[in-house]
Amino acid sequence: MHSEQVTHIQVPTPAGAAEVIKTGIDTWRTFAVDLPLHLAAETIRFTGHRLQAQADHLAALAACRSLQAAVELHAGFLTKSVVDYQAEAKTLSHDAAEVAFAKAA
Repeated sequence: MHSEQVTHIQVPTPAGAAEVIKTGIDTWRTFAVDLPLHLAAETIRFTGHRLQAQADHLAALAACRSLQAAVELHAGFLTKSVVDYQAEAKTLSHDAAEVAFAKAA
């Protein structure tokens, strides 16, 4: 004779089903609404910061009286820009991971 293992499916009780649905909705809202809005707000904040830095840089370039001064100013601006973009990438990835791991726990 053949012996097959039977797997029993547990059906949640109505109260359990409601909790499962609520958890699903909360998770969906976090990942589909809250996280994108948070990341968009952070991105807009960062973009405003960078646009202000560019405007300040252009104003400072206009005040340069030599090519050497302009090159030094621009090199500093580019270095600061790279540091800012690296920090922003860390901020965005940290925020996304924080939400994902908080929901997984």
